[in-house]
Amino acid sequence: MKTNIKYAVFDLLFYLMCVSLSLVGIIVLLTSDDKASHFSWVTIVFSLFFLFSVIMLFVSIKNIQWFKIVDGLITIYCPFGTIKQVRLDEIKKAFKDNAVIFQLKMLSIRRPHIVLCLKKSVASKDISGAYNGSKKPYIIIPHSLEAEYLLLTEYKKICGEELIIEE
Repeated sequence: MKTNIKYAVFDLLFYLMCVSLSLVGIIVLLTSDDKASHFSWVTIVFSLFFLFSVIMLFVSIKNIQWFKIVDGLITIYCPFGTIKQVRLDEIKKAFKDNAVIFQLKMLSIRRPHIVLCLKKSVASKDISGAYNGSKKPYIIIPHSLEAEYLLLTEYKKICGEELIIEE
């Protein structure tokens, strides 16, 4: 079982900080003695920012993912349950890509990942990020020699042929 916790921690800490700051702002505005500040536009803005931050915090928690390969099935999990489960013989193409793990405006942090495509038509430009989704036509896992070796040996054991991972 391999995880991407070290990649997902950027988003998690950022949105945890946003939730904390917006909650402090709301509490300060609501506990002030000035009655006009209770209904001011600043309180509404802080409340909307808090709501957005909470939603994005749940998304970043969902992006903490790990995978397991058992009996010819590769299964992607998150803290909320199973994201995707695919048989290894359904993999049509595999390649390595530097996927985005954190992006904020023009700042983006990229790390190497292995992309397992369920369709031959998936290209590197179609990869939206380093996290799996149930409707995406690929599985993306963090690249390490151990993960690559595990994937190659399980694929050979199940399919009887070598999986070629393009650079």
